[in-house]
Amino acid sequence: MSDELDPELLRLFAAANRPLPNVEFDARVMARLHEPYSGSGLARAVMSSSRAALSGLVMGIVAPFRLRPGHVGLMTVSAAALVIWATLQGA
Repeated sequence: MSDELDPELLRLFAAANRPLPNVEFDARVMARLHEPYSGSGLARAVMSSSRAALSGLVMGIVAPFRLRPGHVGLMTVSAAALVIWATLQGA
């Protein structure tokens, strides 16, 4: 592969060169960013957060069932030790 510049590639880069957005575009974008949430926007945010939390909860419940039997046994022994320790601390 040579180190020389490809004239066709240079032509494509030159054709793709466009000016940056103007001040009016920047002002519109910034105005949209500073608009307060509407009721529907807030409802969508709450629903999206709820779905993410529920998905995490379900993944946490299902994950132990996808482990190999050796890992499940280790988790069982660890849980039993934790329950015994918590019982002895409460006494």
